[in-house]
Amino acid sequence: MQTLQKTKYQIISLLFLFVTISVSGQEMINKKIEYSPVGNLSKAVPSEFLSEAIEIPIENPEPFIAIGLSATITTGKDNAHFYLRVSKDGDNWSNWQLVEKDNEGEQIKNKFISSLSFFDKENKFIQFHTNVFSNIEDLSFSFISPGKTDKAQIEKSIQQSKLNKTLGGIERPAYVTRKGWGCPQGENVSSRSLTNVTHIIIHHSAGSTVSNDYAAVVKSYWNYHVNTHGWADIGYNWLVDPNGVLYKGRAWKSSTQENVMGAHNSGKNGNTVGICFIGNYVSNIPSDKGLNMLASISAFLSTKYGIDPEGKSYHNAIGKTNDNITGHGQSGGGTSCPGTQIKNRMQSIRELTASKVLDVSAAPKVIATYPNAKVDSAYLSKKVSIEFTHPMNKTSVENAITITPNAFGTISWNSENNIVYFTPSPTFIKHTNYIFKISKTAMSNWDVPLENDIELSFVTKARDNLSLIANYPKDGDNNIATNVTVGLKFDGSLKASSLGGNVLFLDSEGKAVPISVNASEYSAGIIRFTPQALLDENSTYTIHLKEGISETENYTFGMNKIISFTTKAPTSVNDFNNPETYNLISAYPNPFNPTTTLEYQLKESSHVSIKVYDVIGNLVTTLLDKNITSGTHKIFFEANNLPSGVYFSQIITKNETKTIKLLLTK
Repeated sequence: MQTLQKTKYQIISLLFLFVTISVSGQEMINKKIEYSPVGNLSKAVPSEFLSEAIEIPIENPEPFIAIGLSATITTGKDNAHFYLRVSKDGDNWSNWQLVEKDNEGEQIKNKFISSLSFFDKENKFIQFHTNVFSNIEDLSFSFISPGKTDKAQIEKSIQQSKLNKTLGGIERPAYVTRKGWGCPQGENVSSRSLTNVTHIIIHHSAGSTVSNDYAAVVKSYWNYHVNTHGWADIGYNWLVDPNGVLYKGRAWKSSTQENVMGAHNSGKNGNTVGICFIGNYVSNIPSDKGLNMLASISAFLSTKYGIDPEGKSYHNAIGKTNDNITGHGQSGGGTSCPGTQIKNRMQSIRELTASKVLDVSAAPKVIATYPNAKVDSAYLSKKVSIEFTHPMNKTSVENAITITPNAFGTISWNSENNIVYFTPSPTFIKHTNYIFKISKTAMSNWDVPLENDIELSFVTKARDNLSLIANYPKDGDNNIATNVTVGLKFDGSLKASSLGGNVLFLDSEGKAVPISVNASEYSAGIIRFTPQALLDENSTYTIHLKEGISETENYTFGMNKIISFTTKAPTSVNDFNNPETYNLISAYPNPFNPTTTLEYQLKESSHVSIKVYDVIGNLVTTLLDKNITSGTHKIFFEANNLPSGVYFSQIITKNETKTIKLLLTK
């Protein structure tokens, strides 16, 4: 970049325009600076203009300061670039931040309007530089302090939104109401214009954010759209933040007329609903929670307006056939919105949306239960849960439930009425096989019954505690590799904070062995760790599990357990190839994901068959079926295409058959 020259203070005069609104006890401020006149512009060299330090005209903004700019450019508008930087003291400056162009509204000839840029509230000054200063007729800045958000009001509004259903009982996702995020306007405004929604347009907000107070970010957009752009309301119909929280945008015409025309698609707003994913996704990766909510609200809108999420149709506002769910830049906007990272995921968004669209005429099905086939036994006090594909008629389900042997307890539901819970009171009897049955008289909210009876069979645990259900090495194992990866599988999602000091790895002298821990599978109940250096050969090591280990619902391990194993002894090649012992088969690692090595030893030559079966005895694969010479041999088992669960590897030789249990954890 060429050296930037400062202008003289004398060529600048500042005109302040103030808009202050009190919302829910928080002051929302918009102060506008008209940066004019700009002096003798013929003397300004293009691409080399750097402004003086401009003082931010708001004292103590909360929870950040949002800045937008607007300029009329005589020539070169399409190639115009503006950059901002901020300072707390006027001497030390942040890096330059490119000002993104706002293409949401109707494009005006020779007009450059920016998206909002967000900065920490401690900043007191801004500077800008641009490549088109000599071509600017007027330039103005908007400074917005939206005020902090009342978190209690947010939560209250989300709960209230759950009562707001469409006709037919189809529920939209819970959302933050306009009152909840602090909008000065009402939830519904009768003057809003309606449109026949045929297409869903996805946006990103472009400007980076510096706050987790996303309700304040939404409020800033409303302020900018209304008080700077002069629009009637915020341009987006819905907004989603990176935490997966949904916000109601533009006011509806009435409580049942939400198909209002927004201001988000570059003036081609007819037949659309606009959803903004808050953040800049040119290079930033969108969060899974945000994408899931984006798909959830899109699925609701698709269901309500009869839109095929994976289809195409004629979009009247732009005069051509287009994807029913598409990005702003692909819907007539001609922009980079919604950013490369969301555009690259657009097909995945369509597919995820389609998976959430509800066929109300279909029979409801069960999609998840606790206990389930992956759990060996059930806690004595933990509630049974059954999740359906559809919201259910609660009375019909409750009347269809039977439990054998008889158990007392209470029935409850989640807010969407698609998960039923049974909480035993008193607890279930230990070591007992229970059958939880829901007959096919149970119906969805649309009076469609189950296709078949649902039967959930489970055996209760001996203790009402977290249990260790698999581990490698096993207690007493010998000949363990010196670079072993230890795997511990529990029957509950582990609470990370409970593991420190409660899981120890010690050498034969009782000293702690430095380890590297993989914490990525705690939610699946799995602990994996590897020694940071090779273990000593022919040495005994112990894994100490203490009673304080707990799962996320606070069921504790409740006992102290020691697992002891011995590493391999030094061997010569001849010793290794001619084993004197008959250790038929072992697996390392186990649990594994997605590959493990099966090692087997033959004292004499034999025909060898090694097969893998699933938990109900179906053959999964044949790994080996041929004559093998004596010695120690290895074979790999790769399970990329198999689901997590228990499998069995069986080896058959001319002298012996042995089966070992394998645990695949993805």
